[in-house]
Amino acid sequence: MTVLIFKDSKKNVELFSKETPSKYAVDFEVPDEISEAYVTTDGKSFIYRLSIGEKSTFKDSKNILKKKKTGLKSIIEITRIEKIEPLRIASFKKSGKKLGSFTNFDYVDLQSIKMSEKADYTLTLAPDIRDIIKEAKERNIEIPESLAEHLVKYKKDFSKKEFSELLDRVGKELSVNMIDPHEAVGIIAAQSIGEPGTQMTMRTFHFAGVREMNVTLGLPRLIEIVDARRTPSTPSMTVFLKKEYEENEDMVLSVVKELESTTVLDVSDIVTDISEMKLVIRPDKGKMKERLVVNDDLVSALSKVKGIVIDNSDGKDIEIRLQKESFSKLYQMQEQIKTLTIKGIPGIKRAIARIEPSSGKWVIYTQGSNLKEVLEVDEVDSNRSYTNDIIEIYNVLGVEAARNAIFNEALRTLNEQGLEVDRRHLMLVADMMTFGGSVRAVGRQGISGKKSSVLARAAFEITTKHLLRAGLIGEIDPLTGVAENIIVGQPITLGTGAVDLVYNGRRSAQK
Repeated sequence: MTVLIFKDSKKNVELFSKETPSKYAVDFEVPDEISEAYVTTDGKSFIYRLSIGEKSTFKDSKNILKKKKTGLKSIIEITRIEKIEPLRIASFKKSGKKLGSFTNFDYVDLQSIKMSEKADYTLTLAPDIRDIIKEAKERNIEIPESLAEHLVKYKKDFSKKEFSELLDRVGKELSVNMIDPHEAVGIIAAQSIGEPGTQMTMRTFHFAGVREMNVTLGLPRLIEIVDARRTPSTPSMTVFLKKEYEENEDMVLSVVKELESTTVLDVSDIVTDISEMKLVIRPDKGKMKERLVVNDDLVSALSKVKGIVIDNSDGKDIEIRLQKESFSKLYQMQEQIKTLTIKGIPGIKRAIARIEPSSGKWVIYTQGSNLKEVLEVDEVDSNRSYTNDIIEIYNVLGVEAARNAIFNEALRTLNEQGLEVDRRHLMLVADMMTFGGSVRAVGRQGISGKKSSVLARAAFEITTKHLLRAGLIGEIDPLTGVAENIIVGQPITLGTGAVDLVYNGRRSAQK
């Protein structure tokens, strides 16, 4: 849908908000097909949505509101105005590309989201798989889709009686593998993950041909996952391109250059001249050519820094002087300019592209992570690209995506070491870390430190602190868990301990 976007002052917005519906004179032409407009007051985010009725050429009269005093071209009828959640400029598209900036007004496309009810899951399955699930249900056997898919070939080869016997056998095997009531699933999961964890190595993986790009694997990576570290030691991204671009080498290389963050220090040398109280930036032609940076890009980036005067009169070296000179500020400015981003996405230190042997398609790997901005690049496939930073996934995509990331990262880390752990144990860990609506660590700052039982918390870490606090506030321990019952020396409420048996002896018959 094509919409109008324009910039206006807060005063004007307040004015026509009070008098809606109203006629508003603007300094641009408005086509007849436009029925919706979005207004920004700061040029960055759009917080007002307008419904537009009639449009006409500007004719001055007393009953209209004016955007400004001169240069008015059209009159639009504002029938409704509402405040909305801020929309960024990148939410709009022009000629298929995300909008980067605009001056006063523009006509752009806004992607509309169509909401529809999700179809019944079983209806999406193949008919033969659906028939097997239905036949199993008639026998009171619940089988998963993956198993039904595996049974399809047997139904074709077996007679009806043989297949019925096979289904009965599958049902018995499934019932044997089900978790028993009151099973201590947490302890079993801890044992199942902890025992193979002792066999894990402490190692890193280097990308082919790039020594400085590595990814932490093994035990350190597993610890990062369960500790829900705010930032992983080696953040990285795997970036897939859209189908139409993933075989185009030129396009892949241009996306690599677009992603890779280039700082001033990456393409030049910085000299601090104390006697002249200035900084001299000497561009390295070889590095600038490699990173596709020109002298104007350097000057443009430096011009955004406040409190400096730039001199590039010779067209080669760039001299920088402070508006208020002092030695400490000179050194502070040197450190600030070192990390100043010229182009690319902040956080992406390095990006390399490789052809995957399995698919023959290009895939981009990055050192550093910035999921939100990478997904906004037009050529990037947002459905397949991912990062190993779980907290970033939570912040950008939500808690369900973070749960899947915890499971997938833990499974990948264990599989890379050749260790097999039942997926259900990893699912339990991921569920426990995220069921509260946020990502919590397993340790003292998360799950273990927030248990309802005083004795369970005291048994984990900082015993005296927990016991003293519980005594001061009069906290009661219901003794429902495992650790607390073991501490006080009574049976745990799991397995046979979860059942109370009372013997009621029969009285002997009276003679």
